[in-house]
Amino acid sequence: MKLSFYIKKIKKDGYVQIPGLLSKSECTLYRNKSKKLINKYKKKGKKLSSSAQIINSPFRHDKSFFKLIYNKKIDKILSKLIDQDYVLLNSNIINRKIDIINTQKLKTIGEGWHTDTPTVGKKKLSNGFRFLLTVMLNDFTKENGATYFVPKSHLLEIAPRRDKNYKSKILTGSAGDAVIFDSSLWHKAGKSNSADRFSVFNLYGPWWNKPYFDYEKMLGNKFFKKTSKKIKKLLHFNSRPPKNNDIRSNTVTK
Repeated sequence: MKLSFYIKKIKKDGYVQIPGLLSKSECTLYRNKSKKLINKYKKKGKKLSSSAQIINSPFRHDKSFFKLIYNKKIDKILSKLIDQDYVLLNSNIINRKIDIINTQKLKTIGEGWHTDTPTVGKKKLSNGFRFLLTVMLNDFTKENGATYFVPKSHLLEIAPRRDKNYKSKILTGSAGDAVIFDSSLWHKAGKSNSADRFSVFNLYGPWWNKPYFDYEKMLGNKFFKKTSKKIKKLLHFNSRPPKNNDIRSNTVTK
């Protein structure tokens, strides 16, 4: 499909589905890698919810996960929706599965109706400047906790009530499919069950939007010296403010 189709669809409905972004073998590879990370967390006694096991910034543990935050096709769409200097704000691997061994009933991301757009004075900021990418590593079905969303809700100026019932749709698709949606779109996680449902959730925004974590401190100077220009840009390397204006006036560097 043409780039213009994706842009129009997102602006109109708040989301667009992209079939076959990853191959089936790539999905298997990243599911296995994700399981390994979750098991490592368990062995170390780190807190994981019994209803959803989440690994934040998985690339800090395994550099191959960088392939899931940068993709040429997605890059073209986000560069058009935001601009070429867009950055990564947060990244998670999620297995929305009931873990019968883990009894920690922790509050986890995605529960209840919400948006991922900031609010100021309880007013939701405008749509169209932050976007979520969901990559399905398993099939998303009605039976395995697929995401619920309210089409066109990104156009509303208010945020949803977490516990209210809204007329919604379910985000279904095949392993390897991806969805880009406006972070202002009202959405919530479906109910977990005993089946694996792995996915990647990445949040992107304009260069001036603060990331959830300090990636430079997380990954170290050696990493930034060796990694690609595309990854550096995504991790805010090109949009760090200068110490003072004796060094430079512009925040963004190329």
